[in-house]
Amino acid sequence: MTDEGMGPFEEPTPEPREMMKPEGERPAMAGAADFTSGEGLVALGGLVVVAGYIIFEVIVAEYFTDWLPLMLAIAVAVLPRLNRETVEKVHPLAVMMKTLGYALGVLGVLALINDLRFENYDDFASVLGALALYAGAALALVGARQIKI
Repeated sequence: MTDEGMGPFEEPTPEPREMMKPEGERPAMAGAADFTSGEGLVALGGLVVVAGYIIFEVIVAEYFTDWLPLMLAIAVAVLPRLNRETVEKVHPLAVMMKTLGYALGVLGVLALINDLRFENYDDFASVLGALALYAGAALALVGARQIKI
């Protein structure tokens, strides 16, 4: 059956009920929904630390992050993006994210103590860089506490 307003190669639009998918066939939500779980908060904390490193150490060159928190931040940012079955051949992802999130949180507290002790806050950019590290570490710690094993 053809519609008068349609050309010979156009298909009619499906009925609204045909466009709806059953619950099991919905694609995984991307974007903000990724960061609502405990693993997502740990990953978001890692991304904040990495972004702070890129902005305040690589570009502005004012605040310098130690390598260990940076490597943990990269790990927690990348692990959830990898194939879950491949990661879980090594160890369950929830256990790794919880462990790395706690470690990143503890290293953030140690960085705060170290920065206060040696007075690393020279100017406003170094304060912002330090706050990015502390905020990322705090997010990772809160997310690690939310992960149920």
